[in-house]
Amino acid sequence: MKRKIYISALLLLGLHSCTPKYRMTYFKDLSDSTYTTIKLDNKTEQRIKVDDVVSIKVSTLNAESNTLFNEGVLASASTKSGITSSSLSEGYKVDKNGDINFPVLGKIHIADKTLEEARDLVAQKISGQVKDPIVNVRLLNAQVTVLGEVGTPGIVNISERKTSILEALGKVGDVKPSGRKDNVLLIRENGTQREMIRLNLNSTDAISSPYYYLQQNDVIVVEPTKRQERIAQGQPDALALTTFSLTSVSTLLNVYSIILNLRKN
Repeated sequence: MKRKIYISALLLLGLHSCTPKYRMTYFKDLSDSTYTTIKLDNKTEQRIKVDDVVSIKVSTLNAESNTLFNEGVLASASTKSGITSSSLSEGYKVDKNGDINFPVLGKIHIADKTLEEARDLVAQKISGQVKDPIVNVRLLNAQVTVLGEVGTPGIVNISERKTSILEALGKVGDVKPSGRKDNVLLIRENGTQREMIRLNLNSTDAISSPYYYLQQNDVIVVEPTKRQERIAQGQPDALALTTFSLTSVSTLLNVYSIILNLRKN
C-alpha cells in the first residue's frame, strides 16, 4: 500500500511539472506585499513623424484671426461607403521633409518634436501676428498594430492619450493562453532604422522600459508557445501525450491494486 501511495505521489508531481510556463501571470516577480513602488525611467513622449496628421487649433481674442489660423484642412477623405472621414479632414499632414504648411506662417518644421514642443513652436510664431494665442496640438492618426496570439488582432488607436503596451494588449483581448508573455516583440520605426525589441511582461522590469509606452506605427507581435507551434505544425502534443501516459499508468496501477486485493480476499 505504501508503495502505491509513493508511486501516486510521483505521478502527481509529474503532472504538476508539466504545467506550461506560459500560464504565468504578468509581473510574476512582483512580491506579495500590499504596496510596492517601482522607479520609472521611461519618460517617453510621442514624437511627430513624417506622414502623421496633426490637428492644430488656435484660439485668440480676434475672431478674424481665429478664422484665418484655423482654415487649413486636408482634402476630405471618403470611405468605401461614401461617408466623409471628419477625423482626418481637419488637420495638417507632415510632409517628407517634416514640415506642415500652416496658414499665414507658411512652412513649419515639426517632425521629431513632441506635441508640447510643436504647440510651443506654433504659439511662438503666431505671437508675432496676434497677442496671447492659445494653441492645441494633437495627433489624429496615431495607431499601433497588434498581431499574434491575442484575442482579436488588429489596429489600436492611441491618438487620445499616452498608451502603454499593456493597455494596447487589453484592447485586443489580452494574450491568449497559447501566447508568450515573456517574449513579446515590439517593432518600431526610428528614423531610418527599424528597431526590434523583446519585452518580458512576466517581469516588472518591463514597466521601466523605454518601450513600455507606445509610439505611433509600433507593431506588437505576441509569439506562440513552443507547444502551440508544434500543434500548428501538426506535431504530437508532448504535454497531452505525457498527461495521457501518466493517467494510463495511474489507472493500470489502480487496476493492479484492485486485483491484488481481490486475490487476498
